[in-house]
Amino acid sequence: MKKLLLYIASILFIIIAFDFLVGVCCKYYIKNHQLTGRYEPLDRLLKTVNSDILIIGNSIILNSLDPKTIEDSLSQSCYNGGIIGQGIDFSETIIDCVLQRYTPKTIILGLRPEEMGGNIGDGIYDILRPYYNMGYTSIDEHLESYSGSKRILLHSNLIRYNTIWIRVILYMFFDKSIYPQNGFMPKEVPLTLAQQKIMSYCATPSKEKLETIERIIKKCKTKGINIVICFPPTLQIFPQKPIPCVEAVEQICKKNNSYCITNYDCQYYQERPELFFDDVHLNINGAELYSKDFANQLKQIK
Repeated sequence: MKKLLLYIASILFIIIAFDFLVGVCCKYYIKNHQLTGRYEPLDRLLKTVNSDILIIGNSIILNSLDPKTIEDSLSQSCYNGGIIGQGIDFSETIIDCVLQRYTPKTIILGLRPEEMGGNIGDGIYDILRPYYNMGYTSIDEHLESYSGSKRILLHSNLIRYNTIWIRVILYMFFDKSIYPQNGFMPKEVPLTLAQQKIMSYCATPSKEKLETIERIIKKCKTKGINIVICFPPTLQIFPQKPIPCVEAVEQICKKNNSYCITNYDCQYYQERPELFFDDVHLNINGAELYSKDFANQLKQIK
């Protein structure tokens, strides 16, 4: 019996020691190296981006705004920090992390029309696990709000860092994607025309998500940052206009003397499906056109 207990104790000690060693190595690597693969855009955003204008949001903004066009128009450096799948809560966390490091002159926050009413981006937080306990207060606070086994496993280095090594290995052998230095990732022109989507309902804006918007605006105001919220063009037709989610955001912006540029239902774009990849994402041609339009609108309010 004693031999069995000693054997189990030895195995546990080896696992704990190995887990600790993995944590030390991974933490050092993350702090001192640019992560590759699909972590590259996020890693760059958290650690090195220092542009005058910072674009934040999910794929709808990642594929819509070309920083080069905005730079040429406003003579300020610009980076598109959109991340596929993120929602407004994730955007707040990223903004908090960025503001710990530097203060951009302008933050452009791109939203989907129904984002304030749905669960967009609620499950994306797990990609931030490798950055836990790395000095990013907002990331730590959110991950520590987990309960049960998810909270316990957060302290296992073997589990917490596995997403990094999986993605790095995939990048080395399979995924040869090139992530542009300005962050912008346009969609290709599809072989068939994108189809317009008629929405059967409009979501009711969530009180919690609207409060998140208001917090983001106030954080930017406190730092002297111009905050511009935008709704890029879509091919979606809603049963009422303005839709409740967009109207609620516009009211918050008005109350806080901030800007909201609304193009989600722009007739010019909705009559041109050749500018879209699908019903919510512009293709590269649409993005080029919208980036010029947006830069002109931005120039008028600055």
